[in-house]
Amino acid sequence: MVAYSDAFLDAKPTVGYELFSARCKERVSLSEFTGMLTAAKQMYGKAMPMQTFEAQISGDLARVTYTYDVPALNQNKEPWVREDGKWKQDDC
Repeated sequence: MVAYSDAFLDAKPTVGYELFSARCKERVSLSEFTGMLTAAKQMYGKAMPMQTFEAQISGDLARVTYTYDVPALNQNKEPWVREDGKWKQDDC
């Protein structure tokens, strides 16, 4: 989760896209994702540390809540899925 957040806020699209679930990759192209990350970096600047983190895990599914100093970046029960033993962001 931290690696995805850092990639998102530091505008590292190929790193972040690899942490996207297969379902999300079918819905959002790398080009679209790159645009999202570029906009986020312009709005919020560099990656920042998470202030709080909580995960509710059930098998290969998780709901993750985390917060930052900038409330607009907070995530509440963001969906994640484990694919091939690795957690992938599934909020697309």
